[in-house]
Amino acid sequence: MRSNREYLWYMLANAPSFGIKSIHYIYQILLINHMTIENLFEMTTNELNHLFPEIGQRKFSKTDFSCFSLLDDNQLYDNYLQLKKNDVSIIGLDDERYPKSVKENMKNNAPPILYCKGQSLLLQKKGISIVGARDVDNYEISLAKEIARQLAENKINVTSGYAKGVDTSAHIGALEAHGTTTMILSFGTNHISIKREIQNFDWKQNSLFVTQFAPYEKFSGHNAMTRNKLVCAMSDAIVIIKSGAERNAEGKMSGTFDAGKSALQMGIPVFVLSPKTLKTQSQGNIDLIKLGGKEFATGLDIVNFLKEPYNPTYRKNHSSKIQTQLSLF
Repeated sequence: MRSNREYLWYMLANAPSFGIKSIHYIYQILLINHMTIENLFEMTTNELNHLFPEIGQRKFSKTDFSCFSLLDDNQLYDNYLQLKKNDVSIIGLDDERYPKSVKENMKNNAPPILYCKGQSLLLQKKGISIVGARDVDNYEISLAKEIARQLAENKINVTSGYAKGVDTSAHIGALEAHGTTTMILSFGTNHISIKREIQNFDWKQNSLFVTQFAPYEKFSGHNAMTRNKLVCAMSDAIVIIKSGAERNAEGKMSGTFDAGKSALQMGIPVFVLSPKTLKTQSQGNIDLIKLGGKEFATGLDIVNFLKEPYNPTYRKNHSSKIQTQLSLF
């Protein structure tokens, strides 16, 4: 068996019956016993069952270490080599590159591995996410670009979900300002395509693609909602350009509203573009402000707020997690 740590995490993620919760359980036991993932794959099934007694029981009743012997090592390794050929890094929970903010904000729901392509140093850079509806007009697209530009000019990494509309506009705004941007995907790396609007910029040097989904996975609405949690967890603050109501007339949930609400629950500052700034009413913006989002009008409002050493009013209205100064600089 190959002992490359990246590959071993890839194997664990592909083991039948193992999911996020069971992998986190294994990771915690390994930490407690000062062991590594290499040790995991060196043990016999009996040794594994002794060290991890909850596997096969209760909430992990469908999880079984015997599946390790069913893994097609040669096929998996070929797939792994193809990922490396495509410059994809596999970053497991024990990797020093894995963002601490994701572990802190998502806890046992943090993705066991992140697939990354591009400038992985951006995983450690302070960043703000700009998110919003896909269906926006030219004015709202311009707003998203301008806010991203202002943040990028202040050396802040701009993060978003690489979807059409606000997300793509945010990435473009950062690149136009010769800044950096992180693109968090709702599909696997096999399906990455560089959007026409981004191709003219120096995106190879200034961007990073990140996904929690297996390389072969395609886009789905469920993946997009799951991706939004990672967008929040990787950010020092969330900027909402335009959001629909929490649910529309058909009962469909707004992804942007869910991202804002998730960020507030994580104790992450949420900045909501003032409804007065938009040409059409945005019920989602109004409601997120009521829930505790901070209303703003320009990107510089955000930059100036984050430079403040102390803002008791904002901290009082947010999660108890915000106990230290908010400054990003």
